[in-house]
Amino acid sequence: DWDLMGFDPRGINKTSPQVRCFSSSTDYNFFVANTALEQVFTVSSSSNLSGSTVEAQLIEQSREFIVLKKSQAKLCAKNMGDDLRYMGTATVVRDIDFMAKIFDGEDGKINFWGVSYRSILRLGAYLVNMLPDRVGFVVIDRIVDPVHWSTEPSHKWPFNWLSSAEKTYRFYLKACSLAGPGGCPLTKYQNELCEQIEARIEYFFDRVAVAPSPVPFGSRLGYLTSGAARVLLAMSLEHPQEWPESAFALAQAMDGNGTLLLNKLLTPRPAPTPDYDLVRLGVTCLDSPPPQSPAEIPTAEDLAAQILKTMREVSPHFGASMSIGEPDGGCQYWPVCGPKRFTRPWNASLDWPMLILKNVTPLLRRVTPIKSGHRLNSLMLNSTRMIIQDGPGHNSLAVPSLCTMKLVRDYYAGTLPQNGTTCDTGYTFFPGPSQAGSSLVGLDAGDQKLLTSAEAVRELLHDFRRA
Repeated sequence: DWDLMGFDPRGINKTSPQVRCFSSSTDYNFFVANTALEQVFTVSSSSNLSGSTVEAQLIEQSREFIVLKKSQAKLCAKNMGDDLRYMGTATVVRDIDFMAKIFDGEDGKINFWGVSYRSILRLGAYLVNMLPDRVGFVVIDRIVDPVHWSTEPSHKWPFNWLSSAEKTYRFYLKACSLAGPGGCPLTKYQNELCEQIEARIEYFFDRVAVAPSPVPFGSRLGYLTSGAARVLLAMSLEHPQEWPESAFALAQAMDGNGTLLLNKLLTPRPAPTPDYDLVRLGVTCLDSPPPQSPAEIPTAEDLAAQILKTMREVSPHFGASMSIGEPDGGCQYWPVCGPKRFTRPWNASLDWPMLILKNVTPLLRRVTPIKSGHRLNSLMLNSTRMIIQDGPGHNSLAVPSLCTMKLVRDYYAGTLPQNGTTCDTGYTFFPGPSQAGSSLVGLDAGDQKLLTSAEAVRELLHDFRRA
């Protein structure tokens, strides 16, 4: 049996000092309303990236993006000052070490299960390499390439993160096609060609790129842009349990009613909400390398070129769709640097191998392609074991697998899985009305409890991120 303890990292939620660059979420909402930070970059068409039109559009939007990021940074400098220097991951690792010694003594090991940020930034790549002699049982779920994270400027991160995006989108379209209209309203009939479904979606994106869709009756009077609609599709792909709902919202928008879709973008939050502020930048801008000279600060043309490179070489559908789900970039204007960045080594030897959980087809928002997990697995050689879960999602809990959960439970009991073990999910991604609750059919009471517990943890994590 294990006692579980969680904590809010520096700058986040209840831990002081909180990142509060804006006085309230209302002020923040006014600041980003109808800008590239809220509506995301829009391109006239993702199918024609060779001409000058798309490049010109991206340059213009990048200029707005830069001005907004500069303003944010100046506001943070004024309202936060030197407190911003101590929110980087290396500092959080030292906090964990300090807390562990308080609870378990100087010689007690740090045992950990980290998901998302807690994987890359906490024990997943930082803590186990900074303090390899201090860790015991460690499970990390959803991995970012630590070398890329710590050595590349943040505006280049999507090029690596989106390497699985198109594969995930194909998976989504195939699942939609198999379900038919009864499960996925984006289809006309069951087993419709994925290319036909995709063509209708792209036609809609191209149409609202030229003429945004008015939304007079949403949670806020506004309009739906192509960039916003596209990023909302991208963000939904990491939460398979929400695919039916998000597909319905997209289908409604394609029929002329963008209310449901825009409401997902403009979900009201109580004021003030720390996570609505610049919490993420408070961390990532201390982890990413600062520019060493003015020549290293990207111009609007540089940003546009990087987005085009990502669209052409990695993900034509979602290469310009990162500024909401992954609100990075602009770190070149961040007003502070941390006391000490950790950049290497990433090949520590551990007394007990760390367990890495990795989905086969992950996608956006904290995007972590499977190659990132393989990178860490290879860097740490005999100090890791990897479980590959066959399914999409932000992490393994997005579609909980009984196989994965049992292996994790066994790991904490002292049994290591074979490296590269694969687990299926058996999940129905667009269930019809008769398939509700079918994931528990045929399971004994113990397995049902394990699977429902994993689903409950997933919802807690998802609610926390949305809050």
